[in-house]
Amino acid sequence: MNTSVATSLALVVAAGTASAQDKQPAPGYFIDTIVATTTAQNIALACPTLSFELLRASRVSGKVLEQLAKDGFDEANLEATMEDPAERIRAAQTAFLDKHDLPKQGAEFEAVCAAGLAEIAEGTEIGLYLLEITGDGAIDPTAEKTE
Repeated sequence: MNTSVATSLALVVAAGTASAQDKQPAPGYFIDTIVATTTAQNIALACPTLSFELLRASRVSGKVLEQLAKDGFDEANLEATMEDPAERIRAAQTAFLDKHDLPKQGAEFEAVCAAGLAEIAEGTEIGLYLLEITGDGAIDPTAEKTE
């Protein structure tokens, strides 16, 4: 094999290895935002008396992307510069379920609503993405159906 071809191949392999090693762990603020927004969305979908604060989520997501860029991440291709955060996200989601004694599947909506209301009352990051729907015309999911 030609020496320059072998050197070129070695550089390509080394560059690929270096870029894989250059991946950084996902910052805590990124994990916290992902967990808070996705958990709040799921709570709002399961609880008819809570709504997801979409405008807040949009504003915060923009700020997180800006901070990621400042921290050296490629915001257009996070996978290229960030280690997979899935395990840390799952751990945080499991901690939320444990905190509220919720099962991984099939939680009753009343329990989900109670968890959401507790997050709002505690002022947690999850709670900041939730709005309680009250007043005239609000749905009371516990009310008996009349026919």
